[in-house]
Amino acid sequence: MIRICVCFAMMMSSTAWSQQFEVASVRVASPQGLNGSMEGGPMPAGPYNLTARDPGRITWTNTRLIRAIQVAYDVRADKIDGPEWLGMDTYNLLANIPAGTTVADFRVMVQNLLAERFGLRTHRETKQVSGYALQIAKGGIKMRESKVPAAEVDVKPAAGKSPLMVVDESGYPAPRPGNSVFPPGAAFSATIKANGKLRATGLNEEMGEIALFLSAAAGAPVEDRTGVEGKYDFHMEYVGGDAASDPGPGLFDSVEAQLGLKLVRGKVPEVRLVIDHVDKVPAEN
Repeated sequence: MIRICVCFAMMMSSTAWSQQFEVASVRVASPQGLNGSMEGGPMPAGPYNLTARDPGRITWTNTRLIRAIQVAYDVRADKIDGPEWLGMDTYNLLANIPAGTTVADFRVMVQNLLAERFGLRTHRETKQVSGYALQIAKGGIKMRESKVPAAEVDVKPAAGKSPLMVVDESGYPAPRPGNSVFPPGAAFSATIKANGKLRATGLNEEMGEIALFLSAAAGAPVEDRTGVEGKYDFHMEYVGGDAASDPGPGLFDSVEAQLGLKLVRGKVPEVRLVIDHVDKVPAEN
């Protein structure tokens, strides 16, 4: 019994250690308000890891604290309730990351860093807000059930410079063959502009993921009420809100005509991250 307890304690100690940065520096940026950049770490290439070249170190320069919170808690900025300065004041964060750190571990490490240096305390609340219920349209689902793994796409010669995404032969976004973030069979969704319209692709997506994708497109929460399981692939073309004068169907008509789903306005639950406490000036390094 004693041996079990000792082993458990050692395991807990090892886990706690793995969720801390090896070396971290957090300072107020000077001057404030310059355009920021977030480089390095295990996050996939994108706004939180612009070049994806250095998994062993993050260099976040002139970074607004709300962006660090987004990474830590995997939440969009518009789902965070906190002081206005979170989206204004900027900081420089440098940290070394242990080899083999996963994205999930990295998020916990950032949470711990923010708690230690900024005294950050949070909780989540679920509120009823105006949004949309995702339902099956009359005539049924028109999306294809996913093949696992999905077949490789034919790529146009001028496919763009994204390390993760290309344009397929039909002019829709697709995962770049051979990338490590979206291998065949992984969930993928993306939207591009083409000929004055928006072209969206979803691959290997469950209904909950499709609801989340449509939430971003509609600018409001979407709750999956289809009751449908499984994974689906789709292409969808529509006219965005900033191009309403262009010919073509809008988002809601396209969802129904091309996906066989519909967005019904109503009250839906939304989970929000509430900031209970946060300091403007970080604790000394």
